[in-house]
Amino acid sequence: MSDVYLVKKGIYATVAYAFIMSITAVAAKQVQTQIAVPVLVFWQSLFCVLVLLPQMWGKWERRPLHVVKAHFLRSLGGFSGFLFYYWALNHIPLVEASLLRSCAPLCVPFVVLAMHRVMIPKARWLPLFIGFIGVALVINPTPDHFNPWHIIGFLSAVGLAFSMVTTRLLSSHVSGQENMIVYFGFSALLSLPLALVQGESLALPADTWLWVLLVSVTLYVGMFLYTKAYTYAPASVVSPVSYIGIVFAGFWGWAIWGHVPDWLAISGTMLIFVSILLSARLSKKKA
Repeated sequence: MSDVYLVKKGIYATVAYAFIMSITAVAAKQVQTQIAVPVLVFWQSLFCVLVLLPQMWGKWERRPLHVVKAHFLRSLGGFSGFLFYYWALNHIPLVEASLLRSCAPLCVPFVVLAMHRVMIPKARWLPLFIGFIGVALVINPTPDHFNPWHIIGFLSAVGLAFSMVTTRLLSSHVSGQENMIVYFGFSALLSLPLALVQGESLALPADTWLWVLLVSVTLYVGMFLYTKAYTYAPASVVSPVSYIGIVFAGFWGWAIWGHVPDWLAISGTMLIFVSILLSARLSKKKA
C-alpha cells in the first residue's frame, strides 16, 4: 500500500471515529439524567472488558515494572478524563465539553515535561499561547459568566493528555488489545467504589439499558477506529482532522438541546483549531 492510500484511510478512520464518539457523548449526556456518572463508567468499562477478554485469551505475558507503571498512568489518565468529561456534560453544552476535551494536544507538552523533564521547544510556545487564548474565550471566566464546570471539562483534556502520552509509550511494548483491556479493567475497578461511596446502586433502570448499551458499543467502536487512524496516518494528520468532532457535537447540541455557541465560543474554537494545526505542522517538519 502507498503512503498516500494509508493516509487517506487514516483520515476516513478519524472522521468515522469523531462521528461515533459524538454519538457516545449524546447518549452519555442523555442517560446521565437517570444514572450517576460512576455507574455509567462502570458499565461501559465492564462491557468493553467482556468484548476484549476473548481477544486476549492465551496472550497474557509478564511485564517489566516500567510497563506496569505506564499501564497505571495510562489507565488513571483515561479514567479521570472520561469521568471529568461526563461530569462536565451534565452542566455545560455538549459542544463546549467536547471542545475542552479536545484540547488534550495542548496539554501533551506539559505532561511530557512533568513525566520526562523534557523542556518545551521554543517553536511550540506560539501555538500553545494561541490555543490557551482560545480556551480562555470558551471558558470566558468573567464574574457574570464563569462556570466552574468549564474547568472540569478542561481537566478531562489533562487526563486525556496523560492517556495519549502513556499510550505512545506502551505501543512499542504491548498490543492495542492489552492496552485497552487493562485500561477498561482499571476503570471498572475505580468506578465501582466511587459509585458505592456516593450511595449509588449499580442496578440500571430498565429504560436506561439501551442508552448504556449505545454508549458502550460506540465507545468500543470509536476507540478501535482511533487506534486504526493512528496506525494508518501520522499524528500530524489525525490530530487536526479529529476536530471535525466539534462540528458533529455542535450539530447534535443544536438539534437536540437547542444550544447555539456564542461568538466567544466560536472564536475560541477557531483559535484552538489553528493552534493544533500549527503544532501538527511543527511535528511533521520535525519528523
